[in-house]
Amino acid sequence: MRRAANYYQSWLLGAVAVATPGCFLEDWFGGGPQPPVHDTVELSTGIEMAYHELGDPDGDVVIFLHGYTDTSRSFMPTATALLDLDDDFHVFVLDQRGHGGSSMPPAADCAAAPEDCFAPADMAADVIAFMDAKGIDHAAIVGHSMGSFVAQELGLSHPQRVDKLVLIGTAAGVAGNVVLQDYILAEPVEGSWKAGFVAQGLDFPEDVYALDPLDADADAQAWIEGAWVVDPAADPDFLAAIAPETAATRMGTWIGVARALLQTDNTARLQDLEVPTLILWATQDGFFYDDPHQQALRAALDVAVDACKLEYWFKQYGKRPLGPDGVQIDDIGHNTQWATPDEVARDLRSYLNTGKPTRDWYYSADGDPQDIVTEEDAAPLIHGECD
Repeated sequence: MRRAANYYQSWLLGAVAVATPGCFLEDWFGGGPQPPVHDTVELSTGIEMAYHELGDPDGDVVIFLHGYTDTSRSFMPTATALLDLDDDFHVFVLDQRGHGGSSMPPAADCAAAPEDCFAPADMAADVIAFMDAKGIDHAAIVGHSMGSFVAQELGLSHPQRVDKLVLIGTAAGVAGNVVLQDYILAEPVEGSWKAGFVAQGLDFPEDVYALDPLDADADAQAWIEGAWVVDPAADPDFLAAIAPETAATRMGTWIGVARALLQTDNTARLQDLEVPTLILWATQDGFFYDDPHQQALRAALDVAVDACKLEYWFKQYGKRPLGPDGVQIDDIGHNTQWATPDEVARDLRSYLNTGKPTRDWYYSADGDPQDIVTEEDAAPLIHGECD
């Protein structure tokens, strides 16, 4: 079965159908850069968090956590697709601190060393504070990339508040990650962008905390569109909507998250994870490869399985490997939910309701990465279960 990709249009239609009354849909249809935000809430952590609330107020709660420099837009097509399949869920899609419509932590506390305010533990504390503010005792947590490490932190530090974890584009750690260290933080963040700020007489990072990349370099938008917000399997219109939001992300977030993630290694801690977990990984994930990242992740989780603490599923999306230069070219990649929101939603519904994903294999058709093929009962699956 094949499906032509047109996620941007379907997301808009889905938002109209399921968004809680009060969403600023008029602003959204008017071409504003932000997706419709239902509301904001002041958290005990000091963050004003923006979020979308969808679905059945009495249903099981699912919280979505986006990736680095993304916003809630990243997961909205998946969230609405999930509710199209099963409208019994009570869904929250968050803008995490320093992203989208949510506030930055105070510059007085964070500008000199942003990494001290953007660790996964800081963001996990926001999620717990959000749950407390909304009266949510427990929830399933779905996290992508940066959000997956926030989700890991929640499962490790607050297991009593987490029903299930779904980790998309994840690994056991980010410490030493070449892509983040060399191709994002070293250049452009602490390379050409830093030079642009210093040329203006600004101290880095103190004076640039609340500024954005375009304040440093008018060509930053071109880099974001050409090297960062890219995915050959995703709808180009969807990517075009993401790019200006990414460009508006404050430098404190760019710096703080990257530095903090590069200090993050949960390899040992995941050996004690007790929350049931589903991992979705795509073969052309240029951020977290199969070897060593996914193998190291499964090895850590297998220790927890052997101790009968954990049951997990590992599901592969895509079928073709990365190109020789390590770049996604013609199949599903790191931003799995961008390219396959409907397919991810199917696996979410199955996992949240039955404890296991579908057995269908999703990958890009030969010659057209946006044409997603479904091969029934053929998915490469690994099941970690106590004997």
